[in-house]
Amino acid sequence: MDWDSLFGGDYDYFDLPDLTPELSEKEASSMVELGGFESGMDLLDAPCGHGRHANVLASRGYRVVGIDRDERFLAMARNEAEKTGAQVDYRHVDLREMSFAAEFDAAVSWYSSFGYFDDDTDRDILRRYRRALRPGGRFLLDMHSPYRHIPSVLANHDMHVDILRRGQDMAIDIQELDAEASRYYAEKTTIRDNKVERARYSVRMFTAPEISEWFRSAGFSHTRVMDETGATFTVSSRRLVVLGTA
Repeated sequence: MDWDSLFGGDYDYFDLPDLTPELSEKEASSMVELGGFESGMDLLDAPCGHGRHANVLASRGYRVVGIDRDERFLAMARNEAEKTGAQVDYRHVDLREMSFAAEFDAAVSWYSSFGYFDDDTDRDILRRYRRALRPGGRFLLDMHSPYRHIPSVLANHDMHVDILRRGQDMAIDIQELDAEASRYYAEKTTIRDNKVERARYSVRMFTAPEISEWFRSAGFSHTRVMDETGATFTVSSRRLVVLGTA
C-alpha cells in the first residue's frame, strides 16, 4: 500500500469534492438504520479518515471515538469538529494496533476500509473489532461487492478501469482481479498540472459465506449479510454490508 500517495493532496483534489456533507449525513443515517444503533451509545469509528461520519454521529448524540493512522486526516477531522461543535475523541491508532477491550456498544468500518493487508493480519484486525465491543455490541462493515466489477473486467482485457476528471486533470484507477486469491490489485495514476503520480494498492474481496465464516472465527455470535439498503445481498448488489453481534 502506497498510503501517503493514495491519501495525500491528490486524494483531496480528486476524491474529497464528491464526499459532500449531504452524502456523509445520508451514509451516517444508513449506519444507524442498518446497525440498529441507538443514540447515546459508545461508538468506535475505525478507521475514521477525516471524520466525515464521526462528526455527524457525534452531533446525533453518540459518544464517538475515531481512530486513524493518518495524522493529516485526524487534523482535518478535529478542525471540522471544532467548526461544527461535534465532540469526538480522535486518536492516532493503526487498525493493526487497536487494543480496546469491551469499551463500545457499536463499531463501524465504512467506505471499503477493510481487506488491505494479508489474510492473517485482516483476521487479527477483525478479532480486535470484536474485542472492542461489549457483550451484545454490534460491528457494521461496509465493502465493495465482489461481483461489482466482474462485467467490466471481462469486457476490458481482464481489467476494471475508473476515470475521474477534474477539468484537464485525471485520476485513473486500473484494477486487475486475481481470482485465485480473491483480491484486486490496482494502480492509481493521477495526472494533475502535467505531473504524473502513481500509487499501488490491493484489497481483498469476500463472498457472503466467506466473510460470515471470518466473523464467526473472530468470535461474533451472530452475523447478518445484506446489501446497502438492508435487503438481501445478491449478485447485483452495489455493496456488501455485514452486521456482526458480539
